[in-house]
Amino acid sequence: MKPRANFQGVSPVLMSSSCDVLASNSAIPDSGQLTYPFRKAVLIEEIRWTMRTSSGNENQNLGALVSVKMQLGQRYLTRDSVPVWLFGTRLSWLDEQHTSALLATPQSFSRYRWRLPEPLYVEAGQVLSSVFSRGADVLSSINVQVTYVGRTVSPDQPRPRVVAIPYVAPFVSTAGLTYEQSNEFDLLNPFDIPLRIQRLTGRVLQQTEVTTNVYKIIEVLSLTPAVAGGGVTILMNDSWGGKMVNDRTGPSDIFDCLRAAWTVDTMMPPKGIYEARIWNMDTSQRVHIAMIGTREETL
Repeated sequence: MKPRANFQGVSPVLMSSSCDVLASNSAIPDSGQLTYPFRKAVLIEEIRWTMRTSSGNENQNLGALVSVKMQLGQRYLTRDSVPVWLFGTRLSWLDEQHTSALLATPQSFSRYRWRLPEPLYVEAGQVLSSVFSRGADVLSSINVQVTYVGRTVSPDQPRPRVVAIPYVAPFVSTAGLTYEQSNEFDLLNPFDIPLRIQRLTGRVLQQTEVTTNVYKIIEVLSLTPAVAGGGVTILMNDSWGGKMVNDRTGPSDIFDCLRAAWTVDTMMPPKGIYEARIWNMDTSQRVHIAMIGTREETL
């Protein structure tokens, strides 16, 4: 008789919490709700965000307005606040194109999902902390629901000596500029160890006034060749002399328009930098770029 596989103590895990984020403020969801309640380690494989607001009854890309910093103990997943929509794919175009008429007060929804490059090992009793923030936009409160999805670690599995820690670094252009270049602190590997870059993500934000003090935040995709009257174009280099984007190219041709991402799968050396130069931005546009990867650290 064959021995039965030991699946005892391994189960799916979903932990979720929410908070309200006001303009020019930050908020922290309940860490107790984001901590596994039993003394078991877990592997987080996916992070989901749902954002909603009733401001102006207008459709919004709320992931452009809400940013997040994440940290696991002394190890940070983001050194700077990163706009949520740079982490992963949008889950519903429909929600962002149509407000919900089924609610008494129509609301705008934005949903995003980040499938981590490698599962994140969280020791028993630890919590992956999330701090959400917003700039000085004109919308009212935005409710953010964050969800960690994964599984428990088998009780007979030994504690790993080395773990993969995801890392995300952003570059967000300055409002009102038509040309801008990232600096040495933006798309940077700040560690003394290599960073495996899984992909680059990029989106273009268009902020259009709809009515007095109400703005519609939408995503636009600039094509190549440029549309009549111009269009956003990008050049990218690395800090050791390599050309990444050889000719000025529109964002939708660098970051494919379905995933807003460019899969690169390459190693960035310690203190390495990617440089982005952006032309032809309309003064109502901002370009968001991020690099997403992992590093190996000893527990």
